Amino acid sequence: MGPTIEQLGQRCRDAAVGAYRWDALLQDLAEWVGGSKALLLGAEEKGPYRHSANWNHEPEALSRYNSHYNRFDPRARFAHFTPLHQCQLGQQYVPNESIAGTEYFDAINIAGDVKDSVHGVIASNPEIGRRSISIQRGFGEAFFEREDAARLTAVLPMLGAAMRDSIRLARCLAGQMSGEGYCYMVLDPGRRVVFSDFDDDVIFVKGGSLSLTRGKLTSGDTRIDKAIERAISSAISGTPLHLDIAGLELSFTGLPPALGWLASEDHCFLALVPKPDLTKTRTDLFAIAHGFSAREKEILSVLLGEDDLRNAAEKAGLTYETLRWHVKNMQQKSGIQRREAMLAAAREGRLD
Repeated sequence: MGPTIEQLGQRCRDAAVGAYRWDALLQDLAEWVGGSKALLLGAEEKGPYRHSANWNHEPEALSRYNSHYNRFDPRARFAHFTPLHQCQLGQQYVPNESIAGTEYFDAINIAGDVKDSVHGVIASNPEIGRRSISIQRGFGEAFFEREDAARLTAVLPMLGAAMRDSIRLARCLAGQMSGEGYCYMVLDPGRRVVFSDFDDDVIFVKGGSLSLTRGKLTSGDTRIDKAIERAISSAISGTPLHLDIAGLELSFTGLPPALGWLASEDHCFLALVPKPDLTKTRTDLFAIAHGFSAREKEILSVLLGEDDLRNAAEKAGLTYETLRWHVKNMQQKSGIQRREAMLAAAREGRLD
């Protein structure tokens, strides 16, 4: 005897917080509908579907689908028009007899033992993306009926709420790992990003040292990219790692159970946060500690960005001799006799 609708609702809520495995939930849903296999699928607005979580499918068949057959899925373009929280039978999209003998049918349906499916749209919004569920039956089973689709339709809002809540929980986790201004993403071992959640104000988006190139996280430096891949591998195997890369702090951990609908356990959770530039704060404190005047604070700021004194004098609107006089006063107040040493101390915030 399978689970009741009330039990499914509770298990959806438990999965959202990591207290129930998503593959176990998929099994429950498949049994509720009367199927023997299940997939969660995600897609961009117009892009191909990719599977994420699954129950009772052969890994090889899933890899084949994600490798390139998903781009030729004859039912996908019809599935993109299915309304939110609605279901359709696979045979209503495209009957088997109309694609029998094609490469897709042989490689996916026959090799994966998928005779029929019922497809439902869980979510379609900027926060979660286009998310759907497909319950399947093999060639030894009967085709699905409309009543089976109606049963799946009843649980789609529960699934959507669980995915939304898991995303919000992950934001809290990323905030704990990286503080304010975070963004986070889920990556595979090859740095491919399967999901990202960030604010447009984050430095990552504004052309910082890291970028998304063809769906992969890249730095433009092969050595740094290799280090990121090693960090991902370490996090997947159970050892979290933290890296600082040109103004960004990266925290790598294993995939939280609450996000099990997004990817399998061989994926990594990465939280990123721009590191604050403390140079100005340090130099301000240095100037205050040594009693610099307002004009001397301005000169200190110019000197930190310009090594040549004549150029610095021009930028500060002073003659060369007047600038040298100010610098001597600043050295005397700070007790540091060499200009280069005084500037180094100001950059580092050393007050002794």
